[in-house]
Amino acid sequence: MTNPPSVTELLASASQGESGAVNALFERLYPEIKRAARARLAQASGVVGLNTTALVHESFLRMADSEGLQGHSRGQFFAYVGRVLRSVVVDHIRAAGADKRGGDVGVLLTLSAAAEVVAPISSSVELIAIDRALLQMQQLDPGLYQLLEMIGFAGTPMAEVAQLRGVARRTVERDLIKARALLTELLGDSAATVY
Repeated sequence: MTNPPSVTELLASASQGESGAVNALFERLYPEIKRAARARLAQASGVVGLNTTALVHESFLRMADSEGLQGHSRGQFFAYVGRVLRSVVVDHIRAAGADKRGGDVGVLLTLSAAAEVVAPISSSVELIAIDRALLQMQQLDPGLYQLLEMIGFAGTPMAEVAQLRGVARRTVERDLIKARALLTELLGDSAATVY
């Protein structure tokens, strides 16, 4: 009897577009992806009409539809999962905003170095501004961007991020402070709302 492929092997196959590997990876990591989705929705309190299961499944469909998953390591994969989860929530908010014609439909987030994950503040269209700033951050500093995706949007605990990156937790905490500062700078006038 052969051992099932490791997560790393599945990631390699899935990144090459093998749909069987994508399905196997999703099945193997479903509990962790669902935990990340639950954390994402907890941050996005006030997003109506989107539950954890729907968010996980919509995210999986987006990942499966892409030409190969992104990330060759578990950490890179969960940063990718965080980005997909965020994009599903942002698209849902944008669709709700189009329906409401500019109503209070976003989510304002804090990125606290003291907290393990991003914490919710209140409903606001700020999530869309944060999404734009994160896209800029991805171009400027992919490492800090990936860190925010892993901690802030995939809900990966700092200790696990440190282990995945092969660094001390203190290094992750310092990098998170840098990431917060860069995001604050990119947000410009909205910066006062991100702690």
